Amino acid sequence: MADMKAVDVQISASNRGFTIVELLIVIVVIGILAAITIVAYNGIQNRSYDTTIQSDLSNMAKKVELEAIDQGSYIIPTAATGIKLTKSAYQTTLNNVYFCRNPTTNQFALSARSRSGKQYKYTQSSGVSENATIMYSVETCNLVSSSYSGNGALGYDATAAVWSAWVN
Repeated sequence: MADMKAVDVQISASNRGFTIVELLIVIVVIGILAAITIVAYNGIQNRSYDTTIQSDLSNMAKKVELEAIDQGSYIIPTAATGIKLTKSAYQTTLNNVYFCRNPTTNQFALSARSRSGKQYKYTQSSGVSENATIMYSVETCNLVSSSYSGNGALGYDATAAVWSAWVN
């Protein structure tokens, strides 16, 4: 019996711990799970940015409409109109929000760049929609058949590298 106990102790002592292969497999599995989680999180975050941009454009359009009722025509949105933008959702490598109006037809258009890279536009006829091409002031004004003069870039000014004072 004494010999049997000695053999059991030796066998169990030599089986403790993990092999390098087992450790590598665990590390690879954890790495794959982490990669899947990061990709899923980025997708959710980008959808959040896009939804925020769409909401901001819709709210800005409503404020512009309300100001038009008070002023008699569409004016460039400012802090006085009570417009708020959510900084974290906007791209900051270029000017990111444009407003353009056509005083002849009394129509206006808005466009914005999301941090996700997508661009959105607002027109009174179609509401908020995604735009496949890059929107600048001229392209925004083309939506309402207007010239560039008398309109503006809002939000982030890439030339001065500053946000408008009224932006959240």
